[in-house]
Amino acid sequence: MKRNTGKLFRSGILPVGLILAAGIPVFAANVGVVVFGHDAVLHGKPLPAGKYNVEWKTHSPEASVQFVQRYRVVLFTEGRVERRNRVYDANSVVYDVAPDGTLSVTEIRFANSNKVLVFDK
Repeated sequence: MKRNTGKLFRSGILPVGLILAAGIPVFAANVGVVVFGHDAVLHGKPLPAGKYNVEWKTHSPEASVQFVQRYRVVLFTEGRVERRNRVYDANSVVYDVAPDGTLSVTEIRFANSNKVLVFDK
């Protein structure tokens, strides 16, 4: 057993695997996939309909949030993370509708979590 482990360490496979495995939970906690069914705006910036990876870094409770589509950052903005008394069943987007019909993103809720990204007007 010691010989096999030694070979794995020398080849670099085991250390790389351990590093990757240790980093996965960190990334998973601050990334969610959301589908926008409608064109919207967020802080005055357009956010076209489509599927996005939403990635954020918290500054307790403020957060820097980026919307990524096909490996390209489409929008970078600020928001905050709030904890709710409820755990949501699915990823969802909450919109505010302006008098002209424009949809503004106000919240993003994530499945199996009580954390919500909130965006002020």
